[in-house]
Amino acid sequence: MPFDHSKIPVVADRGDSQETTEHGTRYDGGGSLRLAFSIVLLELVIHIFADARLLPDFIHGVLPRTASGALGILFAPFLHANWEHLFSNSVPLFLSIWGVSYLYRPVRWTVLITGMLMPGLGVWFWDDAHVHLGASGWIYALLAFLFWSGIIRRNPRPIALSLIIVFLYGGMIWRVLPLEEGISWQSHLMGAVAGFLLSLIFYRIPVPDPLAPEPMSDDAEAALTDEHDEHDAINAIDAIEADFEKSPEQIPDWPWQQDHRHRNRRS
Repeated sequence: MPFDHSKIPVVADRGDSQETTEHGTRYDGGGSLRLAFSIVLLELVIHIFADARLLPDFIHGVLPRTASGALGILFAPFLHANWEHLFSNSVPLFLSIWGVSYLYRPVRWTVLITGMLMPGLGVWFWDDAHVHLGASGWIYALLAFLFWSGIIRRNPRPIALSLIIVFLYGGMIWRVLPLEEGISWQSHLMGAVAGFLLSLIFYRIPVPDPLAPEPMSDDAEAALTDEHDEHDAINAIDAIEADFEKSPEQIPDWPWQQDHRHRNRRS
């Protein structure tokens, strides 16, 4: 049975500021920047509370295959082992959230929330006795979504952004493999898989190019047409008034005046 893409929840919230021109509507990305900044700021505030040991006991990372550890699926993306861990995740998290929110506005909330939860859920089913925490699984999910969505849609912008973040993150491609102790490579791998799956799920949903003007609504187009008609009418009136201000010698003769003067010259 084919998958019905129309049943996928999408949010058409426009958060970004709009500018309507005669060509359509542009979005400046301010709402996407504020969203990314707010989430990174929340990560910082939570770590301050965690560092001061002020968080409740039920807020912890993912402990696979335990009932209490399942709560970590929700909390783990906002918890970090130390300040270095937090700072290393902050820039790529900010850029990836901004990229998804700005380039994929119609599905951004679904992708952001699903990309946050799926890595932890995958890790929870993993047969592992370690506690997993940090936003890196979320980052991998968003970057994989940007990269593969760009490939599928043949859009170079998300591909370029994801590669820039990978370059800034440094060696993140190899962190999906168990090559380094103390790194939750399972979260990275689950995040990359989640992002790839999300890009497949949403590939048929139309996503407007934020850098290209969107079609204007009928009301906006009608208002703009009326404004142009009014402007043309004013220009026509100005031209008529300018003709009346000319001297008689500069005002062209009407056809019957030209015939009358011609007859006078012949007589």
